[in-house]
Amino acid sequence: MPPTAAAPEFDKAGSLPVGANLARAIERGFVIHREDGRLSLRRGPAFDDEVKRSGGYIGKRGATRLACDFLNRFMFEQVYARAAVPFGCRNCFKIRIATRSLRALMAAKAIAEATPHATKSGPEADNPHNACLYATWLYFDGLDAARQAYQALRPLLDAHEHLGPDVGMIIKRGCSNYERALGPSDRYEIDPRLEAVEAHFAALYDNVRPRSAMPKEMVHKLRMLDLVALAFRIGDETYKDFAPGPPYPSPVNYTPPAQAPVKPSA
Repeated sequence: MPPTAAAPEFDKAGSLPVGANLARAIERGFVIHREDGRLSLRRGPAFDDEVKRSGGYIGKRGATRLACDFLNRFMFEQVYARAAVPFGCRNCFKIRIATRSLRALMAAKAIAEATPHATKSGPEADNPHNACLYATWLYFDGLDAARQAYQALRPLLDAHEHLGPDVGMIIKRGCSNYERALGPSDRYEIDPRLEAVEAHFAALYDNVRPRSAMPKEMVHKLRMLDLVALAFRIGDETYKDFAPGPPYPSPVNYTPPAQAPVKPSA
């Protein structure tokens, strides 16, 4: 392993073998170590599809700068081998608005995007780890900021004709894969030495993305078409609010008509 690609000072502390983890990730092909010393994640074919990328969510940038690709996918999954929550995620809190129809999702999306916060809205029906069909997320730097936003948003949801008090909204800390690997987020013990480790790798990490082939607005429109198709598939007929008809033709129905019951003779 070239010296530029590891953080041996933390290995010597005996707490987290980041050098060995990274070497293993490179050997297995999950991380690419280039000749110039820079590091990047190996992407699957789905990453090249701009519409499918990022789970098909429709996002909006906001006041909170997000570095999820580096902190979660690279540091947590590869360098830390799921054994430590990144230092850079220590203050990450999110609001999740869980909705059960495309109509409600779009209402929640409009409310969230009217705030100055970073947001994303999209499908959850195929996510085995979340018990909702659609969700809108808002991102915050710190619990206090998330709680203030919650107090402002809850009345807006309650009063909206397509939402209401039954729509679930929670504040959660960090990403769900952290809790699945390390337990409840209120018990995290985040090592302050990780700050230097992450600064070391941030200087080496290259989030390689293919050059965009279409405007962002077009990507969002195509993701909306995928949401319509999802709603149709799961029997959510509110897709009709956003499409002139079903995304796929209905089959010809050859079922015989119901027969009137024969009255017994007197």
